[in-house]
Amino acid sequence: MDCAIKLLFAFRTENKGNVGMLFGLLILPMFATVGLAIDYGQAITAHQKLQTLVDKAAIAGARLPATTSENRIEAATDFFQDNLAHSGLAGVTSEIKGTNAEVSVSASYNHPTAIMKLFGHNEFNLSAMAIARPQVDNGGIACLLALSENATDGLHLQGINQVASQNCWAWVNSSSPSSINADGTAVATAQGFCTHGGIIGADHFSPRPYGECDRLEDPFRTKFSGFDAPSGDCDFTDMELKSGDFTLRPGIYCGDTVLKPHARVTLQEGTYVFRNGYLEIQGQASLTGDKVTLFFRGYDTRMIVRGGGDIDLRAPSQGSLAGFAIVDRKNDSLTSNIRETVIQGGGRIRIDGIVYAPQWRINISGNGQMNETSPCFAMIADHFYLEGNGQLHVRSTCEETGLPQLMPKIKAGPQLLR
Repeated sequence: MDCAIKLLFAFRTENKGNVGMLFGLLILPMFATVGLAIDYGQAITAHQKLQTLVDKAAIAGARLPATTSENRIEAATDFFQDNLAHSGLAGVTSEIKGTNAEVSVSASYNHPTAIMKLFGHNEFNLSAMAIARPQVDNGGIACLLALSENATDGLHLQGINQVASQNCWAWVNSSSPSSINADGTAVATAQGFCTHGGIIGADHFSPRPYGECDRLEDPFRTKFSGFDAPSGDCDFTDMELKSGDFTLRPGIYCGDTVLKPHARVTLQEGTYVFRNGYLEIQGQASLTGDKVTLFFRGYDTRMIVRGGGDIDLRAPSQGSLAGFAIVDRKNDSLTSNIRETVIQGGGRIRIDGIVYAPQWRINISGNGQMNETSPCFAMIADHFYLEGNGQLHVRSTCEETGLPQLMPKIKAGPQLLR
């Protein structure tokens, strides 16, 4: 009995053996804990990458303006694949769905372990999902709108011309396969381009245009369908103004009104009705007016600017025509109602306000320049055709001029739901 007690006492008092055995019992759990922390931290980082990837891919699909489900899926897929290649994640599987109601992106990834595999745990199964809803927020202003639903050239660029829409959209309603097209060295920039139809020469546009977009309705059709412009007898008929300085008053100008070379014309404040004829500004002639609206009605109504003719107009900021510098009221009773408005040969136009001409084909050619400096300029026409080295600039910062912002807003979103 005494011998057994002595042996137990000796074992308890031998510290070296006890420490070694205890360390041996603890080292494996400690190693497993440290390994789990390292592998788990790396898995968290991988999951964050995966979640960011699906979030941004869903937003990329939802960011498109009103368009088809296929376009949304394609945009989300392209973004996902392009960014996956740089993520460092291998073997990721994904599923992408898209409609005009929402775009969903889900992905899964088996993240390999470095230390825990020694204990039989080879990987973490990671998954991420995101749903984005399109068309909930204001995605910008449409300040160039081609209304024709079948024009071959809804927006055409040819030669070395330029279209610059720095902070708003160019929108084309035509379903033609060439509804937006460009060739030569033409360049167009905007917040975005969208067409109901097809695109030719997409690399001439920045950013690249979207196809199969929903059409935008004419925002002012109702306003002007019953609008009562000044009526009555003609105040002037087939007026011609030759070289010199002239001041015109508001009234009804019938037939063709022509400003001959070097005629310098100032318009008094008010509304100028051009009935059954065109307004032409010839070489080195000028037309200037503040708080004015040029209102065209009847047949053969159009505008021609040639050979260095200049126009400098500012729309009224108050009244029934506030914000409108030029209006051509649509006449559905005419069988052939599309007229060509020409700006060519060095003619320059600066307009603060809206040009609303749903029956005009806007043709800018030669080295005509339209609205390079105005902060508030928008155009609605049947379609637009630019050739030579003409330039067209449209902008939507109307608050800088004190004019109302009337052009339609584009809903593009997106909003990340989860």
